[in-house]
Amino acid sequence: MAWVIKRTDTFLETFAQVRNNKKVIAELSKKLTRLAEDPLHVGGWLSGSLHGKKSTRIAKQYRLIFLPDEHEQVVYLVAIDHREHAYD
Repeated sequence: MAWVIKRTDTFLETFAQVRNNKKVIAELSKKLTRLAEDPLHVGGWLSGSLHGKKSTRIAKQYRLIFLPDEHEQVVYLVAIDHREHAYD
Protein backbone atom coordinates (compact mmCIF):
# COMPACT_ATOMS: atom_id res chain seq x y z
CA MET A 1 0.00 0.00 0.00
CA ALA A 2 1.35 3.42 -0.96
CA TRP A 3 1.96 6.05 1.68
CA VAL A 4 0.22 9.42 1.42
CA ILE A 5 2.50 12.44 1.04
CA LYS A 6 1.41 15.67 2.76
CA ARG A 7 3.17 19.03 2.66
CA THR A 8 3.45 21.25 5.72
CA ASP A 9 3.30 25.05 5.59
CA THR A 10 7.00 25.17 6.49
CA PHE A 11 7.81 22.88 3.57
CA LEU A 12 5.87 25.12 1.18
CA GLU A 13 7.80 28.17 2.41
CA THR A 14 11.18 26.51 2.00
CA PHE A 15 10.18 24.94 -1.33
CA ALA A 16 9.50 28.42 -2.75
CA GLN A 17 13.25 29.08 -2.50
CA VAL A 18 14.20 26.10 -4.70
CA ARG A 19 11.25 25.76 -7.06
CA ASN A 20 13.18 27.28 -9.98
CA ASN A 21 16.11 24.87 -9.59
CA LYS A 22 15.42 22.20 -12.24
CA LYS A 23 17.93 19.71 -10.82
CA VAL A 24 16.40 19.92 -7.33
CA ILE A 25 12.87 19.53 -8.74
CA ALA A 26 13.87 16.48 -10.82
CA GLU A 27 15.56 14.76 -7.87
CA LEU A 28 12.74 15.70 -5.50
CA SER A 29 10.24 14.11 -7.85
CA LYS A 30 12.19 10.83 -7.83
CA LYS A 31 12.58 10.95 -4.04
CA LEU A 32 8.84 11.52 -3.54
CA THR A 33 8.16 8.37 -5.54
CA ARG A 34 10.46 6.42 -3.21
CA LEU A 35 8.87 8.01 -0.13
CA ALA A 36 5.40 6.97 -1.30
CA GLU A 37 6.64 3.37 -1.60
CA ASP A 38 8.59 3.00 1.66
CA PRO A 39 9.73 6.09 3.59
CA LEU A 40 11.19 4.01 6.42
CA HIS A 41 14.03 2.91 4.12
CA VAL A 42 14.83 6.37 2.74
CA GLY A 43 17.33 8.67 4.44
CA GLY A 44 18.42 8.61 8.03
CA TRP A 45 16.87 9.36 11.39
CA LEU A 46 17.73 12.69 12.99
CA SER A 47 18.55 13.48 16.60
CA GLY A 48 18.38 16.49 18.88
CA SER A 49 15.62 19.00 18.19
CA LEU A 50 14.69 17.07 15.01
CA HIS A 51 14.39 13.70 16.80
CA GLY A 52 11.72 11.51 15.16
CA LYS A 53 12.17 13.06 11.74
CA LYS A 54 14.25 11.80 8.83
CA SER A 55 16.49 13.54 6.31
CA THR A 56 17.50 12.60 2.79
CA ARG A 57 19.81 14.19 0.25
CA ILE A 58 18.45 16.11 -2.73
CA ALA A 59 20.87 17.25 -5.46
CA LYS A 60 23.90 16.81 -3.14
CA GLN A 61 23.59 20.25 -1.53
CA TYR A 62 19.97 20.14 -0.34
CA ARG A 63 18.21 18.13 2.34
CA LEU A 64 14.58 17.08 2.53
CA ILE A 65 13.35 16.68 6.10
CA PHE A 66 10.27 14.52 6.52
CA LEU A 67 8.25 12.80 9.20
CA PRO A 68 6.86 9.31 8.51
CA ASP A 69 3.74 8.38 10.50
CA GLU A 70 3.60 4.58 10.48
CA HIS A 71 0.17 4.40 12.10
CA GLU A 72 -1.53 6.63 9.51
CA GLN A 73 0.79 5.65 6.62
CA VAL A 74 1.43 9.36 5.95
CA VAL A 75 4.70 11.12 5.16
CA TYR A 76 4.77 14.77 6.21
CA LEU A 77 7.23 16.87 4.22
CA VAL A 78 8.69 19.24 6.82
CA ALA A 79 11.28 21.29 4.91
CA ILE A 80 13.71 21.39 2.01
CA ASP A 81 16.76 23.58 2.39
CA HIS A 82 20.47 23.88 1.68
CA ARG A 83 22.40 21.44 3.85
CA GLU A 84 24.09 24.29 5.75
CA HIS A 85 20.71 25.57 6.98
CA ALA A 86 18.47 22.50 6.95
CA TYR A 87 19.15 21.44 10.52
CA ASP A 88 18.86 24.85 12.21
